[in-house]
Amino acid sequence: MKVPSGRAWKLGSAAVGLVVGACSIARLTGPEAPGEPLAIKTTATGEAPTTAEATPDEVLDLEAFTPLLALPELRAAREAIDAGDTAVAAERVREVLERSEWRGVERARAEYLLARLEEESGRCESAARAYTNASEVSWELTHYALLGAGRCWLQVDEPAQALAALGQVPLEGPVGNGLRPLLAEAAERTGDLERAGQLWSAEVSAAPSADAHRALARILLARLQARGVLDEMGRPREAGAVSEAEARAILVHARAAEVGLAPASDGARAARALQRSAAALLPEGEAALAGPREPEVELRHVEALHDTGHLDDALDASDALIQRLSDRWSPVGCKLSFVRGKVFARQRQWARASEELAPAVRQCRDDADLRPRLLYVAGKYAASGGQHAQAVRYYEMLEQEGGQSTLLDDGRLLRARSYLRMGAEARFTELLASMPADYPNGDMTMEGVLELAMRRIEKHDWSGAASVLERGVALVRSKDSARGHEFSGRERYFLARARYELGQREAALEEYAGIVRDLPLSYYMLHAYSRLNALDPERARASLEEGVRRATERPFSFAMRSEYRHPAFRRGMELLRVGDVARGRRELAALPKGEGDSPDASLLWGIALLYGRAGAAGPSHGIARGQLTDWFAHWPSGDWRKAWELGFPRPHRSIVEREAGKNGVPEWFIYAIMREESAFDPAAESPAKAYGLMQLIVPTAKAYAQPLGLPYQPHALKRPAVNIALGSRVLSSFTERFPKNPLLAIPGYNAGPGRPARWLRERPEVDFDVWVELIPFSETRRYTKRVLASRAAYAYLYDPERAEEALRLPLRLEAP
Repeated sequence: MKVPSGRAWKLGSAAVGLVVGACSIARLTGPEAPGEPLAIKTTATGEAPTTAEATPDEVLDLEAFTPLLALPELRAAREAIDAGDTAVAAERVREVLERSEWRGVERARAEYLLARLEEESGRCESAARAYTNASEVSWELTHYALLGAGRCWLQVDEPAQALAALGQVPLEGPVGNGLRPLLAEAAERTGDLERAGQLWSAEVSAAPSADAHRALARILLARLQARGVLDEMGRPREAGAVSEAEARAILVHARAAEVGLAPASDGARAARALQRSAAALLPEGEAALAGPREPEVELRHVEALHDTGHLDDALDASDALIQRLSDRWSPVGCKLSFVRGKVFARQRQWARASEELAPAVRQCRDDADLRPRLLYVAGKYAASGGQHAQAVRYYEMLEQEGGQSTLLDDGRLLRARSYLRMGAEARFTELLASMPADYPNGDMTMEGVLELAMRRIEKHDWSGAASVLERGVALVRSKDSARGHEFSGRERYFLARARYELGQREAALEEYAGIVRDLPLSYYMLHAYSRLNALDPERARASLEEGVRRATERPFSFAMRSEYRHPAFRRGMELLRVGDVARGRRELAALPKGEGDSPDASLLWGIALLYGRAGAAGPSHGIARGQLTDWFAHWPSGDWRKAWELGFPRPHRSIVEREAGKNGVPEWFIYAIMREESAFDPAAESPAKAYGLMQLIVPTAKAYAQPLGLPYQPHALKRPAVNIALGSRVLSSFTERFPKNPLLAIPGYNAGPGRPARWLRERPEVDFDVWVELIPFSETRRYTKRVLASRAAYAYLYDPERAEEALRLPLRLEAP
């Protein structure tokens, strides 16, 4: 559909093809059923208008946008990419180019795609030539093609050609991201050290980093060597040949180049070598290296070491800084203790973390930003070490001294938990019962309500649970759907359960029906539907149908935005068309946001639709899931189905279909795991060293890969075909392990299959809804809820004949 500017844009219900997505061409294919090319009014030269103002007759049709790899001619290239072979994909694109009659922008697009594939295959000279070909047409990606050409010419040691290409690229805007270092390298290789120094100096000012400081120090030293003022040992040939200012500038940058780097790293060693070279230029020689960095700089160094996981190095550096501080409890000293506490906590040394923070709590009272964070983590570390009385004191201080901090309700909840661990249940109850009144807008208030209600339910005190839940429902009912599929309907559902147990059957059934109608395919809607279906199947069916009918009557539409005609949107669109998703995302992120800090919802929907058409499932679903909430309240019917398809895409469709058949696992189960594990990023790598779409660790992958003859190394697990094959087999194996309770494969996938088996033995008579709430690991508990909701959504959208199987959850698990 083509919509003239200024009109509302109503999305039809035709499915959007969403095949793969992430930040690399090797992980990107286009829709399986391409539409017509995007309708863009062009100038005589083939360029899109470069102003955000549209001509009156200009039209845009994002649903007709077709990525290059979706074209039938490039099917073989797409299949090679799916198989992880970009070299073969490049050959297929080259073959199509050689026999095609594409001209102008059409040919430039194909050349850019070819260049990307050649570059990822390591064939940089071929890539440089293809990028150069793509830059010979004046179009939206001319500068990006020149950037790619320059980048690749540098790789094959052709700095003059690199400089010629890079010199035509503007430093402003997203295309200039990372341009200065490339220009500086090209200038250095062509012997223009003066220009290289200017560029690195500008980079240090604009985006300071250890790499930039190291490069600048190296160039400044090279300029002295080029002047011939240094001898073979790197010392001045004569007095005054090197000014003290020049030498100290090199030393300053060489020392900054070590900040945040582990002492044993190559970068740190290179920085220290530059420091010694700079010291040799100074009258005091090596003594110049003894001077300490500023305390603030040293604090940043410690923080960076913590953030990058170099924990022992962080402690060593912080010990040295403590010795230098004239005032141990200065602002730097207070922040240093905060970081040291976090280091010990990451090492799970809870007692040492608490010991570190205790004097800081007493001494560091003046920083209004640090104080509440300090009290909060001090309480967490004390509780983790079993010191619950001390944790209670810290959390109480947090509430008393925290001012307007957003951590106050968190502290209240954790204080209540510590009281419960100490056996003070009355205090636990008192603190949580007052949370709705004390923190009506707190993000942890509903967690407190649920914990108190679950405590009552465990004791079969349904009346007490209902009293707590009624207060919670009053706070969230008006904004319930916007809480997302994991949380929406939670308090309403358990209130309905309490009412039923108290003999208020009709009130309970009506609440169940309302949840089914109002909160489609959310986790608690599945429980409500399952219980309503067990009690009154006709009412369950009617409630679902009513929700569907309402969605059909309320069309999903958003206004045409002027941003769709903005140059950044055009460039982003073309980058997505040729599979350059990372740079396309940067261009789209640069769009003007207008009033406020957040883009308008209609703009976000347009961008999500564009990503979806480009096959970039990760960013498409990320926008729908993380930044938009209006679709949560509407069943995927009529126009609203399009929104749901963006939120629940199906990348790598052919691979998933094949592996689902091989392993006897529904496609919608595989997609649910994939969505929650990696958000469709094939290159995802967790801190626990889990890799790829279905987040496999190497030992597990190895156990399942060897019988199948598949690789299991980290780089192989980032290939969709390998990862999905192994992940599907793992999921199938876990499902087979629980023949009576196959849904236990979900918490088993997250925490290991032994844990849900143990939890079931510990609570064999607990209803399934309560059993999930009592999973002791927060991560696993939340993961289980999200996967169950995603599983139902995928089944409802794409496998209607089996949707009922995913919509109904067991009321109780079967005893092992």
